[in-house]
Amino acid sequence: MVARPLLSATAWLVLAATACAPARPGSTASAAAPASAAGEGAPPRQSAANAVASATPSEAPGGDAESSDEDDDEDEGPADDSFDVEPAPGTGITPPHPLAGVSDAELEQRLLTKPSSLGSMSIGKPNAGLLFNGTPMPPGDAWTVVASAEAYGTDETIASLETAIHAVTAQFPDSPKVSIGDISARGGGYLRPHLSHQSGRDVDVGYYYLDGTAWYRRATAQNLDTARSWALVRALVARTDVEMILIDHSVQALLRAEAEHEGEDPEWLDGLFKGKGALPPMIRHAPGHATHLHVRFYCPIAQETGRRAYAALLRHQMIHVGPSYAVHVARKGETLAALAKRYNTTVLAIRRANGLKSSVIQAKKSYRIPERGKAPPSLGRGPTAIPPRRLPPPTVAAGRSASQ
Repeated sequence: MVARPLLSATAWLVLAATACAPARPGSTASAAAPASAAGEGAPPRQSAANAVASATPSEAPGGDAESSDEDDDEDEGPADDSFDVEPAPGTGITPPHPLAGVSDAELEQRLLTKPSSLGSMSIGKPNAGLLFNGTPMPPGDAWTVVASAEAYGTDETIASLETAIHAVTAQFPDSPKVSIGDISARGGGYLRPHLSHQSGRDVDVGYYYLDGTAWYRRATAQNLDTARSWALVRALVARTDVEMILIDHSVQALLRAEAEHEGEDPEWLDGLFKGKGALPPMIRHAPGHATHLHVRFYCPIAQETGRRAYAALLRHQMIHVGPSYAVHVARKGETLAALAKRYNTTVLAIRRANGLKSSVIQAKKSYRIPERGKAPPSLGRGPTAIPPRRLPPPTVAAGRSASQ
C-alpha cells in the first residue's frame, strides 16, 4: 500500500470549495480527469474471466446458485450497516474545512438566509442519518440514473462518482453508459429496501456488461465486462475517498482475475480484497451484490458541516428526525413476537418497517427493528478523519506507461 501524500491546506481548501459548490444539472465536475495509467483505449479482454467461469452461477432460468434478485434486496442490510471503517490510530487525515473560520452564530445565520451557501450536509450514520442540501446525480454522457428521486448525495459523493466514471471512459472511450442506482432520498432517511443509503454517502452502481448498459443484472463470466468493471473499481479506490465497496464473492473472483491479468501488484490486491495487518479489506462480500456494487464514500466536508449545523437545523425545524432502527439478523427458531418483546416494540411495527406481508421471518435474514425513545442520529465529536488512499505501487503505473 502506498499512502496518499498529504495535500497542503491550500489545496484542500480549493478541493473543499469545489465540493461544496451546489451542483448544476448536467455538470461534469471531473470531465477532464486524466486517463488511467492502465491501457488507455485498449479493448476489454475476457480471458481472465474465463479462467474462473466454472465458479460463476449460470444465468439460465433456475440456474442461479444464489437467491433471487428480490431476496438480494432484503439481504443487503447487514454488511452495509455492521461497521464504519475508522482510520488506524495516527494515520487519519483531517482536511481543512471551507467553513472553519465561520463562527457557529454566522453559520446559523447563513442557514436561515442562504442555506445553499453551506453546501451539502451528511448527518449521522449511513444506516441512521439524514441529508440536507442534497445534490442530485446529474444526467451524463457516461452514465444513466435509474431513479432520479432516489439519487441525491453529498457534493463529495457526486463528484467522486463522476471522477471514477470519467476515468473509465478516458481509458475506454467507447464505453456504454453505466447505471447509477440508489444513493439517498432528497432529505436522506430510510430508503426502502435499504438499511443504509440514509446520509448521502452510499451509492449502488451497475457493472459494465459486454452487451451494453443493464441495471440489476446478475454479473457472470459470460456477460461481465471485466476490464471496464475493474477499471471502475480501481478508479474508486485510487482516485476517491472510499470507505468500502461491497461486491459478491463470485464477482470479486472475476475482477481479481482481471486485475492479475493486467499485472496489478499481488500484495496491493491482497490488501484490497483480504485486508492487511490492521487494515480491513476495502472490497467486501455482501449478499445481493452480484447485480451491482455498493460503494460508500468518506465525505469529511459534508459530515463536518452536518455535525456543526445539526443543532440549528433541529432548532429551526429544518430537518425531521424520524424513528431509529436496530438491525437484527434472525436466528433459527426466532419469531417476530420474540423480537418485539426483546426490543420493546410490536409485531405490527416490525412488519411495517420491513414491508412484511406476514409474520414469517427467515434465519440469517436482516430485519429493521423500530426502537422507542432513541436519540437523534449520532454525531462525531469533531471533524471527520479519513485514511490515506490505498494507491497501487507506482511501479505498476510506470510499467504500463512504458509499454504503451
